[in-house]
Amino acid sequence: MRKKLIFFIALLLIVAGCSGAGSPVGDEQLRVLTEDYPPFNFVDKDGVVTGQSTEIVQAIMNEVGLESEIELLALAEALELAEKGPGVVLYSLNRTPEREELFKWVGPIGDYEQVFYARADSNFSYTELDDAKKAGKIAVYTGDAGAHYLQAQGFKNLVECESDVEALQKLADGEVDLWLGNRAGLSIIAAQAGVDLSELIKVPAIIIHANLFIAFSKDVEDEVVQAWQEALDRLKEERDDDDKTLFEKVEAKYRDPAYIDERIN
Repeated sequence: MRKKLIFFIALLLIVAGCSGAGSPVGDEQLRVLTEDYPPFNFVDKDGVVTGQSTEIVQAIMNEVGLESEIELLALAEALELAEKGPGVVLYSLNRTPEREELFKWVGPIGDYEQVFYARADSNFSYTELDDAKKAGKIAVYTGDAGAHYLQAQGFKNLVECESDVEALQKLADGEVDLWLGNRAGLSIIAAQAGVDLSELIKVPAIIIHANLFIAFSKDVEDEVVQAWQEALDRLKEERDDDDKTLFEKVEAKYRDPAYIDERIN
């Protein structure tokens, strides 16, 4: 009897180990996360998560047969969840060397640029990156690759914010002297922040220019990640009767100021 009990307990431990957090996760269990980073991912006037990358991710999910609600979180929180798992998908993410081994990757699903913005009445002059170290305070988005880059370059004058909207508001209110902002999303961020674009000037230097990716927590099965990559590749290759791929159509739509205005106003 005692031997049978020991055997039964051992069997339970084996089963528990096989179904634990370290076991591979299939696509039916995936939790899909994003952040507010327009025009790639943002909430429109109707409260719907949308954006260039969102439409691409939704098309991939349709291709692989995944039905999952997309959750919008602060970047720092989303990154923490994606690192821990289980079964977390996070987009749109800059695939930096520091993040490379933390996730499995699919992409690219787009590209972006970050530049410094100042108030229109600013007298800030820029020749090289080190000039910005003397510019006073710089607002950055917590957890963002641009913030990490400036930290790595020795910047000590950074003010971390929970969102780009908060960062831009601090710039407009005179609490900081510069904001490291996403160039493609400026009009949406400004609308969300209640800031008139005429109040801003762009500093003529690109600080970050990088591709954007989908990141998977390390416990997601390689086969699932590969299926997503293959689905993305098809979206970039298969052409309709008008000789356009779905990827090209989505990109063009979010470069159209009239379409962006329609989604936010």
